[in-house]
Amino acid sequence: MRATRSCTLLTSVLVIALIQGCAHYVVTQNLTVPLGTGQSCLIGDITESLPADVDDEDKPPMSDLDEFRSFLKEALEKKNICLSSSETTGKPDCEITGNILEYKRGSGAVRVLIGFGLGNAKITIEMKLRNIATGEIAFAGNFKQSVSSGYESGLEMYRRVAKDFAKELSNQQKKLIGSL
Repeated sequence: MRATRSCTLLTSVLVIALIQGCAHYVVTQNLTVPLGTGQSCLIGDITESLPADVDDEDKPPMSDLDEFRSFLKEALEKKNICLSSSETTGKPDCEITGNILEYKRGSGAVRVLIGFGLGNAKITIEMKLRNIATGEIAFAGNFKQSVSSGYESGLEMYRRVAKDFAKELSNQQKKLIGSL
């Protein structure tokens, strides 16, 4: 009986640890004031701060960063968080920026032919939502994703980061609105 309880407790602890380990992001600045209805967002610069010894061919291509901007716009629109600045008149209210902290291109061919984690693509992007009027960071976090299936494009990790960013921003928005 006692051994069964210990085994159940150990299993529960492992499951909780596994679930906690699956988080793909860490929020570094919680949203403290809800975004106003109809606010517009500008998707600004997506830069990289990779170590100086990383070769140019091992850095994310500009075409991937352009796709990432499109994924962000799409994810934010799906969550009804903010309008793109092209849909409003005047100056945008917020700016979203990103800084790539970690990047590994990986190889789809290796992922398909060998597997076992070889050829994985991964990325960590520090994302920030800045209030343009005040200059303050309204929301920020580090968002990490990877692609381990050879049947997925490396672009999928950018799409996942965009979805995670929009999802967490939306969740925080809902919490703040619900507490008013």
